[in-house]
Amino acid sequence: MKKILKAIIFLLAHSLFAGTFFSGESGLAASFVNKKSFGLDPALVFSGFLGGQLALSKSFSVQGEFSIQTNDLYENGVSKEADSIFRLNEISGTFTQSLLGATHTLTVFKGYNESIGSQKFITRRLGVENYSSLLTESYLGQNGLSAYEVFGTGGSYSVTLRNLPASFGLVVSKNSENEEKNDDDAPQLNADLRFAAATRLLTIDMLAGLGAPLYTKNSSNEDVVLLIDTLYFHTGADILIGNKYSTTSLFIQCGFEYLPIRKSDKSRDFSLNETYFIFEPRFKFGDARLNISIYNIPTNKINSARMVGKSLLIEETFGMDMQMYAETMYKKHRNYSAGVHCMVGFEDKHFKDIGDNDFMDKMNVKFCPFTEIEADGGKVNVLFTANMNKFADSKPGAFKLHIGYKKEL
Repeated sequence: MKKILKAIIFLLAHSLFAGTFFSGESGLAASFVNKKSFGLDPALVFSGFLGGQLALSKSFSVQGEFSIQTNDLYENGVSKEADSIFRLNEISGTFTQSLLGATHTLTVFKGYNESIGSQKFITRRLGVENYSSLLTESYLGQNGLSAYEVFGTGGSYSVTLRNLPASFGLVVSKNSENEEKNDDDAPQLNADLRFAAATRLLTIDMLAGLGAPLYTKNSSNEDVVLLIDTLYFHTGADILIGNKYSTTSLFIQCGFEYLPIRKSDKSRDFSLNETYFIFEPRFKFGDARLNISIYNIPTNKINSARMVGKSLLIEETFGMDMQMYAETMYKKHRNYSAGVHCMVGFEDKHFKDIGDNDFMDKMNVKFCPFTEIEADGGKVNVLFTANMNKFADSKPGAFKLHIGYKKEL
């Protein structure tokens, strides 16, 4: 009964807020995966999100984002009840005030809040249009793949200058809710500085700070009031050199979470393999686009992405992608785009492993045609994935089909 009520609230949320100052985005997607290389044995999973901002006055607003994901609907029959996961990605309150030639923003939050990769910070502060990679497309909102997650319970303060397209911020959070963040499930206190700027030839959103695991036991397993014996440096950035109208531009998304500053015996060792990056030169030829991407994703992020469905395209820890597509075409009174991803990915390998004897053992070659069509004020996205290696080896998951719809509210 609780699952049904949650689903009803999720579906009716937009209608409940229809009479207020509400703006946001929603999305819903269906993913079909054939569990056999030969023969029909489909799995069907739905995922969706609703996120937005409710302005209660000129100075105060509430932000929220929800996501939902079902298990395989075919497993027990489409008409029968299926388990689903309902997540509150973000709930926050924001107070904004103009003073002394700048806009001051104070936010308290729980859950995800303007993570590096979501581009919510630079969009909310500077009104920048999204410039992220097609590789990180997700229908789980802020719970998608990101270079650095701002997650937990905390607050932030930012100053956005009126005469300069720049914003400066401070974020303090405690992320005891995220068990993946720390060893021994110790809560971690984070303090981060944030900077964003948008000019004609450079757009940047970056964050850097320190995290301190808060232990209540010492190395002898004795109870203590508080023990901080290790500090971790972390950072993340979204960078676009050039702009979406440039004939050539470069997109970089990068970050890491655990670089020990003061190291205890049980602190995590830092490895370059835990560095997240997407390096993507972009080329424009009229309405035609060519993007060439190289990516390296930490193993823990990929494992999480596989389990939750955070990424539609990236399934390996290291790989390359060539995206060829026509950005804007017009047919039957509708704008649409179409293209293909040509991907080569390597499971459980990273850029440091290039040259190893077994580097090619878990290589996947994928061809992924896609299209995006305007419909009813939103966009329909269709993506077909064909994994040539899995098909040749008669492995499950060789073919996948994603159909999604996103709309600004």
